[in-house]
Amino acid sequence: MVMSQDQPRDAWDEVLAAAGLTKETCHFDALDMALYGGGDFQLPFYNALHSDPLRIPSETRIFRQNVLASAASPGDLVSYAAIRLGVRTRRTLIGDPLDAQMKQSAEPEALLKAIQAIYAAAGAPMTAAQATRCRAQVVHVPADVQKQAAFVLLVEAEAYRWRQRAFARYAAGHDLQHIFNKLVSDDPNAQSDFSTVDPEIETLMHAVDMPYLMAGGEDVTLAADRAATALAARTGSETFAFDWDTPLGHVALHGAQNDTYPGNVPYLLILDTGGDDTYYGGGATYDAAHPVSVLIDLKGNDKYLEAPELATTPIARYAGRKHHRARPCFGAGILGYGVLIDVAGDDLYRAVNATMGRAHFGIGILQDRAGNDTYDAYVNCEGSADFGVGILDDLQGVDQYHCFENGQGYGGTLGFGLLCDAGAEGDTYEANDTALDFASPQTKDHNANLSQGCGNGWRADFTDGHSLCGGIGALVDGGGDNHFTAGLFAQGAGYWYGVGILSGGPGNDTYDGVWYVQGGAAHFAVGILDDVGGDDRYRATMNMAQGAGHDYSVGFLIDEAGNDRYESPNLSLGSGNANGLGFFWDKSGDDTHIVRPSTTLGGASIEATGTNSVRERDLTLGIFLDTGGRDTYPAELPAAHNNARWSMADIGMKRALPVMRGAGLDTEAPQTPDPK
Repeated sequence: MVMSQDQPRDAWDEVLAAAGLTKETCHFDALDMALYGGGDFQLPFYNALHSDPLRIPSETRIFRQNVLASAASPGDLVSYAAIRLGVRTRRTLIGDPLDAQMKQSAEPEALLKAIQAIYAAAGAPMTAAQATRCRAQVVHVPADVQKQAAFVLLVEAEAYRWRQRAFARYAAGHDLQHIFNKLVSDDPNAQSDFSTVDPEIETLMHAVDMPYLMAGGEDVTLAADRAATALAARTGSETFAFDWDTPLGHVALHGAQNDTYPGNVPYLLILDTGGDDTYYGGGATYDAAHPVSVLIDLKGNDKYLEAPELATTPIARYAGRKHHRARPCFGAGILGYGVLIDVAGDDLYRAVNATMGRAHFGIGILQDRAGNDTYDAYVNCEGSADFGVGILDDLQGVDQYHCFENGQGYGGTLGFGLLCDAGAEGDTYEANDTALDFASPQTKDHNANLSQGCGNGWRADFTDGHSLCGGIGALVDGGGDNHFTAGLFAQGAGYWYGVGILSGGPGNDTYDGVWYVQGGAAHFAVGILDDVGGDDRYRATMNMAQGAGHDYSVGFLIDEAGNDRYESPNLSLGSGNANGLGFFWDKSGDDTHIVRPSTTLGGASIEATGTNSVRERDLTLGIFLDTGGRDTYPAELPAAHNNARWSMADIGMKRALPVMRGAGLDTEAPQTPDPK
């Protein structure tokens, strides 16, 4: 319903009316859309955003608040992720799921009993002779460390049982080690080639019990978090070393000395109380027979390296980066659980693949609580997940994040990948677009990074039809003057039923990207960039950016406050293409828009096919809304200016079909509420 001019309405009502729509009619035609696309494992969170796009501003704010409120507890983040994936395990909802293990860890000889529990869980009880030797060695470990190590081991024993239940149906007829090898050596370029899904992995997708898998992952993450917190304030500087091999992996309890941990050991638990340590492994699943690993480091400026040469060689200059490692490391759960918590220190994390909060049929967590840290990886890293939850959670410090592809908040099928930097310091986020290892199909001059808040699916409608819906990829930054740089599909981007979210905190941020960036999405997806404040600069150079949706997708850019500068390409600033919906909303501030006349500033584009396709009757929409400040627009588009409302025709766009709708509004209404 179009409202009369004397009837009060908010800015959203007004700009939608200018496009011939209302809040109730601003959505896709679900029945027509169902004739195209599709795929297994569609997420309820995707459905909520895609079916009612005007919910996105409020839903994104809620998402941000929940992530930051849970950042101190990685276990709570895993629970929140499971709910968003539709798995809905909430282990702490009623009572404490770890109460029994907590009580057992306070009993006499708790550490010995916990190690015996590991043997029992593996089906190989400890012998009397082994118990005698273990008892004699345990006494050299400080009592508080013994207690927390016992607690974590008891929970790991139970988490192993959850993991066995999760894969019982698949393991009954398949070799888990064989599929493990496939998952960790998977070529990240394969998805870009749109080849068919590996039939063995597809069988696993339909056989895994995700609630069982999430239950064990929540428990072991909660246990690691509690143990790290209990020991964080200890002042002891003892030097000690307890090392013991169990059927499920090696237990290493070490003191304040500078230790080196080799990478060819299947670690079940590392608990290190201090020193500047070097890790070549730990906190990650080692193989199918060693699927649970926890690493807790309390103090020191530590190095987490896949190989010794990476101590001084960045991944971008590492000749071996294209040769994917055969083993996960540093907060990676592949067919199991890998948890790493570093409590304090300026740390260096550098590895190639399956690392730093990576999950593939599992849970992978890296939490760094303090220090100025560097994270440098290649692919499948820094908060990345397929069929599971992968989280990189940094609580404070001036940090640097570097990756190439599938990182910094990447969600593949049934995956929740999150990079959360909860601190207020200025950070650097780089998805490499210089060394062209992953040249994009859209342009060979730039990488398809699939990073910095990217939800990505597997499109197979033009191959074998076995399409897989994308997951949730999110980057949430707490604040500071941050710099984000990437090539294609990044900074709040979605592809094939995926949801990508980049939520920037207060601070003067810069966003540099190329195509499908900064709230851009393609093919039935959702891409969102939400910046909560600061004088920001957005720059995209080629297409589909800053609130742009293509082919039944939704792109949304929201800037809450600040004097911002937008350097924009074609199909930007609230534009839709080929039945896509694009939204741009700058709430307040004196902004500058630098853009050539094109499909922009509330524009829509779709080609008439002449084939009586339903696409010619389905909405293509662009909405531009600025609700406060004295703004500067291109001189070549005089209809777009302060306190003005314009249509597509006003800024030179031809309307080839009636379903092409677009409008822009600049008004002084900074208190405009969310549209839904």
